[in-house]
Amino acid sequence: MSFDINEVLKNMTEAIRKAVKDDVGNIDQYASRILDNEKDSLKELSLAKLSGEINDEVFEREIEREKKVLEAELLTIQIMTKSLAQKAVNAAIDVFVSAIKVALTIV
Repeated sequence: MSFDINEVLKNMTEAIRKAVKDDVGNIDQYASRILDNEKDSLKELSLAKLSGEINDEVFEREIEREKKVLEAELLTIQIMTKSLAQKAVNAAIDVFVSAIKVALTIV
């Protein structure tokens, strides 16, 4: 039986890289888009605070609102990464199972 765990792990790592390489960029782009969408709101909030237009109480309340908005939007990334993790796991396990099958046929 020929089974080299180091080679299998190397192949599993490569399978993970290939499985997620396109999607990682999508997550980065989505996060950037979320922040870009909040840019105007954050800019207005910063200008209002820095100019003294709003007090600390109003600023803190608005910061909490912004946190909730960002959290809600970033939850989509959590879903995307969970899906990406599952894709990576499946790719790695497929490589492992294939290596076992090959080793069994060599016996």
